[in-house]
Amino acid sequence: MTGAAGGPAAAPDASLLATAGRYVPVGLALFAIQLDFFSLSLALPTISRDLGVPVTDLQWLLSAYLLSLGASFVPAGKVGDLIGRKRTLMIGLVVFGVTSLVCGLASDVGLLIGFRAAQGIGAALIMPNAFALMGASLDEAHRAKVMGLMLGIAGVGTALGPVVGGVLASTAGWRWVFFINLPVALIAVLGAQRLHESYGTGSRGSLRSLDWPGVVLVMAGLAALSVGVDDVSTFGIASPATWGPLAAAVLLLTAFALRESRAVSPLVRPALLRNRAYVVLVVASTVANVGLNVGVLVATLDLQSVRGLSAGASGLVFMLGSIGLAVGGPVSGWLTARFGAPWVLCGALVVGAGALLALAVAPDLVVFVIALGVTGFACGMGYSVSQIGIPGILAPEEVGEGSSLLLTVLVSVGGIAVVAAGAVIELQGPTPTTASLDSTLLGTAALLGAVGLTTLVSAALRRP
Repeated sequence: MTGAAGGPAAAPDASLLATAGRYVPVGLALFAIQLDFFSLSLALPTISRDLGVPVTDLQWLLSAYLLSLGASFVPAGKVGDLIGRKRTLMIGLVVFGVTSLVCGLASDVGLLIGFRAAQGIGAALIMPNAFALMGASLDEAHRAKVMGLMLGIAGVGTALGPVVGGVLASTAGWRWVFFINLPVALIAVLGAQRLHESYGTGSRGSLRSLDWPGVVLVMAGLAALSVGVDDVSTFGIASPATWGPLAAAVLLLTAFALRESRAVSPLVRPALLRNRAYVVLVVASTVANVGLNVGVLVATLDLQSVRGLSAGASGLVFMLGSIGLAVGGPVSGWLTARFGAPWVLCGALVVGAGALLALAVAPDLVVFVIALGVTGFACGMGYSVSQIGIPGILAPEEVGEGSSLLLTVLVSVGGIAVVAAGAVIELQGPTPTTASLDSTLLGTAALLGAVGLTTLVSAALRRP
């Protein structure tokens, strides 16, 4: 009786686990990126002492990486569409591993920053193609759940990053923050060889059809935008040092848009932006990411400037928020498979708005920690759902392009949101106060709630 009843019910679970097992190398690739990024910040003081440079100069280790990462997403996704997502993923892993090795061996800060930027290109080759590979090759029955599990593996890297970075920097040395990427990248490359190519297994000649002028324009435009946004916090919004890069970004990205409207094989097809379901997905997930970024910024200022916690104690608090972020991936996969991406996105935004409100009114640290964890869970789920939902609304040959454009918007708008939130806080006084931080959280919560309700209306109108 038990065997007869349990057999059929157990089969789907066994099939899901077997399918997910094949894609663990993809999850490891995403894990390596998250672990690397979130572990480096705590190693900066150690690098500063070892190389004899001011720690403020080492902020370029973060900025150069983010600049090259954001600028490379769109061409990286198109390359994957042309020559194959698995092939491009493996190339990205090799680039990421080799540049990690050079960063770990570097004895000069210029070399370290340069290869850190190259490491960002490797990460850009990995991320959109990891999602596109899963989205285009998994069947509909397994896609959402498997992608959710792989995003959960990546989320573990996010949660462990600060802990691993702090431990390695204080024991084995900061170089091991980079060296630890090597075995993970190697295992991921070897495991990825067993995966089937999802699309476009052509030769290198396929890259000849890539819109190279468009590549130059979009990378230069996004790089200028990143520099301009970064300069706002350094020179102020009214400085020519800020407006110069921002003006260049507007001109370059306008030229890119004009180029794409006439190109034979554009990096971003205009038809993609006429896909209403895709646009709703991009906007909603971007707003969820804004909520996460602003929440982290305000929580950092609240914990250290208002509540007076040390950096170490603040790191422990943020680890709880990161756990919520890690759990959001698998949960979003299960919910998306059951209810569909628009409905899950709506729920994530509304819950995220409530969590930000709770952060604003939290009377004690316990409530604050819980609210931060829920913020990470809800807003992280909003990001995950967007990647899971793309394969269901785009053609297989568009998945890489759609994923890369989404990631570009997420990174760019997320950076702008942090700068804007910082400016709003500074306008209310030279130092952060409870009032200035709470008003920033309330405004962000209102944005999440409004977009969540709009997503709900859009989803309801699309129902047959």
